[in-house]
Parts: sequence; C-alpha cells; structure tokens
Amino acid sequence: MIRLISFLLLLSALTNNVQCQQSDFKHIDFKIAEGKALQMKGRELYNVPLLVHNLTYNLKTDVEQFKAIYLWICQNIENDHSLMQKNDHMWLKHKNDAKKLDLWNTKFKKEVFTKLLKDKKTLCSGYSYLIKKFSNLAGIECEIINGYGKLSSSLKKLETPNHSWNAVKLNNKWYLCDATWSSGYINSKGLFIFDYNDSFFLMDPKEFSNSHKPLNQNLF
Repeated sequence: MIRLISFLLLLSALTNNVQCQQSDFKHIDFKIAEGKALQMKGRELYNVPLLVHNLTYNLKTDVEQFKAIYLWICQNIENDHSLMQKNDHMWLKHKNDAKKLDLWNTKFKKEVFTKLLKDKKTLCSGYSYLIKKFSNLAGIECEIINGYGKLSSSLKKLETPNHSWNAVKLNNKWYLCDATWSSGYINSKGLFIFDYNDSFFLMDPKEFSNSHKPLNQNLF
C-alpha cells in the first residue's frame, strides 16, 4: 500500500510538470537502442528474460534500455481487433452484473495471455503487461494504468474502462507512454497495420491527458 501511494504521489507530481518528457532526453542518441530492437525483430516470447537481456545489454542508460524494449514490443506485437471487440461487447453486456463481469475478466485474461504467447497478438492489456514485465526484468520500475482512452470526441462519453497504458520511472522521474497506440493502427477492413508512432513514447502529460483518463481521477 505504501508503495502504491508513493507511486500515485510521484505520478501526480509528474502531471504538473509539462516540460519533462521526451525533451529530457534530447541529448541521448538512441541509434544503438533502435539497432538492438531491429536486431531482435521476430523473436518469440518463450524466453523473455533472454530477450530482455539481448535488448538491453551494454546500453548505458535506463532510457536507452527502455527505448529498446518499447520499440521491440511496438514493432513485434500485433493489436488484435477481434479481441478488443469481444471484450468491449462483454463489458457492455455485464457492466451491471459484477459477478459475471469478474468471471468474464478471469476467463478473458487467460485467453489474452495464450494468444499473446502463441501468436504475438494482443490488445492494450497485453501491451501494458509486456512493457511492465520487460522493464522490471531490466531493473526499471514500471506500472500499468487502467482507464479510458479515446483519440476523438469526448472521453466523458465512455461508459466503461477501455484502455491500459504505462508509467515508467527513468532517471528518477515518472513518464507516461502508450505502446498500443505507438504500435500502429486498425484499417477500415479491421486489419492491423504496423506503423510506429513515437509521439506516445514519453508524451507530455498535459497532452497525454487529452486522450487518456485513468480510473483514479486524482492522477490527472
């Protein structure tokens, strides 16, 4: 509980500092980190500790290590639109029945994990899980944030939580990122297209809050 409170206080402080995101690391050359992510392209998820080691080995700073991790996940994990639609449907169906919703969540988590490991396909919860898992294995503190995400219209219109993203501690500061939205997009045919978007990597918290609202509203 103490650790969670400390995390919330740190993240709350972060949102008040709108100058401390990517610009904090403008002096860092990410070419080696980017090269490591490219070198490991196509690797499977059956030995994650070894994969993380190969991604971060000999990188001097935590932000370089995190960039290699973030890039690899965004460029190798596919956003599964069918999983997202299924989960949205079941959340709306059981939103007024806590017991059925809890049973669905338990069942769905197993399905998401199996598909992630087998096919490297997932949805936001899988992306945020991998970001946290990889980061922690590299010795980087990272948390999952659940809440509401929307690229257009008003966040206030969303009735149920629909998104997950991450807060990561780099050089003793907390930063926000969204690997799901960095990885690519779903086209008009419902197919996922890899198209890396760096803007959601350590995005300015004020801008981030325009499209992301955590379940704990005290964070923003």
